[in-house]
Parts: sequence; C-alpha cells; structure tokens
Amino acid sequence: MTYPRSAVDMAFSLLPASMDTKTARRIHAAIGWQESRYQNRRQVIEVQGKLKEAGPACGFWQFERGGGVKGVMNFGGQVSSLAMLVCNLRAVPWDRETVWLTLAKDDVLAAAFARLLMFTDPKSLPTTAQGAWDLYARVWRPGK
Repeated sequence: MTYPRSAVDMAFSLLPASMDTKTARRIHAAIGWQESRYQNRRQVIEVQGKLKEAGPACGFWQFERGGGVKGVMNFGGQVSSLAMLVCNLRAVPWDRETVWLTLAKDDVLAAAFARLLMFTDPKSLPTTAQGAWDLYARVWRPGK
C-alpha cells in the first residue's frame, strides 16, 4: 500500500483551511508511516503464533477505541464539533464503537481523525523533527 494521498486530500478539505498546512501534512504523513507504514488498517498482533490484523487499533493512524477515538470525540469545542461534522459527511453514526470500526475501512475518516488528534495538542505545530516526534509521543502515546 502507498500513502493514501487522495483520502488525505479529501479529509483535509473537510476541515478548516487553517488546519491544512505543509507542516501539518508532513507530521500527519510521518505519524501514519510510524503507526502502520500505510500497510495495515488494523493493528497487527500475534494470534496463536501467526501475525494477524486483529489488534485494538484501527486505520492507518492506528486509533484505539478508548484512546484516540475517545479523545477526539470527547475533546470538546472545535475538535469534537469537526469530528461530528466529518462523521455526518461520511455517513458514520456518532458512536465510538462505530467510528472505531469504520476507521479500518474509511481512510478519509481516519485521516480526518488523525489531523484532529494532532490539533488537540496544546502546543503549536513543531517545525523540527524532534518537535514532531515529541508531538507524536504526547498525543498518540505509543506503547500506552
């Protein structure tokens, strides 16, 4: 699989233009690469000695139901309002379980939720690789 450019373009078009910057797109792309290498829409785990797409995270940006999905949906203000708008535009019911499962098959929804999760960070978008890594660690909380 390759970077889902058309899905990302569509996702960013559903969000305010101020969220669509070169910096945001670079970090967004890097997080997707780090999380899934754009190969698995469901987290790969070992099940009975075999690797399977059966883990708790969905979408190329690997959202868990009680982690990123809950975080975006419950953040409040502009974040949850925009998430609800995107769900409505994608015909996805505003239900955590449904959203989580849909992330594994709707790259536009997954890309939008990833950008919205980035937006929850209280700090400005970083301009350095270290800053981007720090944002990823703060917001995605890998390994938690």
